[in-house]
Amino acid sequence: MNSEITINDYMRREVVNLYDVAKAAGVSKSTASRVLNNKLVNVTDEVRERIIDISRKMGYRPNLLAQSLSKQNKQMIHILGGSHALRDFGDIYQTAVNKIVTLIDSDFEDYDITVDMSLRHANKSELPLWRISAAIILARCNPATVEELERFNIPYVVINGPAGKMGSNVVPDDVYGMKLAIKYFADLGHKRIAYAGPQCVAVDYWWADGNKSEISIPAFLKGHSSVHDRHQTYLDEMQAYGLKPMVGEDTPPSTKQTYQNLHDSAIKYIKKTVLQNKATAIIVYGHMEALNLLQAAQSLGISVPQQLSIICFCDQHACDIMSPSMSFIDLMSAEMGQAAAELLIKQLKSPERIVPETLKLQERLIVRNTTAKPIE
Repeated sequence: MNSEITINDYMRREVVNLYDVAKAAGVSKSTASRVLNNKLVNVTDEVRERIIDISRKMGYRPNLLAQSLSKQNKQMIHILGGSHALRDFGDIYQTAVNKIVTLIDSDFEDYDITVDMSLRHANKSELPLWRISAAIILARCNPATVEELERFNIPYVVINGPAGKMGSNVVPDDVYGMKLAIKYFADLGHKRIAYAGPQCVAVDYWWADGNKSEISIPAFLKGHSSVHDRHQTYLDEMQAYGLKPMVGEDTPPSTKQTYQNLHDSAIKYIKKTVLQNKATAIIVYGHMEALNLLQAAQSLGISVPQQLSIICFCDQHACDIMSPSMSFIDLMSAEMGQAAAELLIKQLKSPERIVPETLKLQERLIVRNTTAKPIE
């Protein structure tokens, strides 16, 4: 029997069951079940791969809800990207996920959530083998995952990243945020305002997957809208205020994330940008870079904010725990989480009227203890 014909025939059905997968793979139902549930079974690697591949092509999802939930009408929302997006302390995605879980648990009792913390192969679908009703993606997923979501018409929303043609996304307005930062420093009287982009301090970001020996923007940031939007808006706004941009002041000694590398690159940046080129204020790409620069300034005897003002892009939690507490451009992570959850619930309740949407949330300036007027 032609397996492709069999697969296409079953995909026309609304639901594919375990028997369909076993028949298409040419194995018994019990063998297919044990392979798909990752149980010990005496089959060759070729057979195992064939069963898994066919189950994905057919869109088979074990109905775990029917197996383990007392209420049969619950729907499963799966959050993808936990292994990378939730790795760093104080990451904005932690706040977003907390908001999603809290909102759905308190207001939408017909839905349950799973969060995927597994490491996935770059070229294989990141969707679980069990059946899901919808997905939330943290920043990005691989093309195979998007293709599978859209092939089986699974609603999904991406937080702080691009979606496929059938998906929706919720993103912060980085252009507006950078405008706020420049205006605030200019109004305080700062004229030597630097921008420390992601290439200025050696932070090995979670999505880095390129050539680690290349000293430049981390691979995962290449193409991400935040890199271009913040950088270009900085240049445009500095020109609009009649100020000279201060970018590209440094390149890191290494992109390998060790404490010494982070400290050395931050020290080097502060020496050149502040001590040599006399910057009085720095706008920083993210909170980890800002923390490194804050520690470097303190170790060089530069007081913050008396001699140097610092603002970073982040969210409230990460900036509250720094000492001194960091002034920041709020990326609206809690609001992104709430908007993503509400948008997905709306789509699940009216699946016949799903229209891809992009929601852009205005960032806001939160002034804390790392910014002040420059010394006359």
